[in-house]
Amino acid sequence: MFLHNTTLLVIFVAGIILLLIGFGFRDRNPGLILLGTGFLATLFVLIKKAIDLFS
Repeated sequence: MFLHNTTLLVIFVAGIILLLIGFGFRDRNPGLILLGTGFLATLFVLIKKAIDLFS
């Protein structure tokens, strides 16, 4: 499966998160926008922590 590649996995997860944010804007639902933004921030923190840990 293509999700064994780390770069593709991050792109896939970021796409799902941006999809949530887009649905929130379309439906004018601030809860979905905040949920997507929180997931995006969590993804950023995880990547930043991994870079600090392994480099």
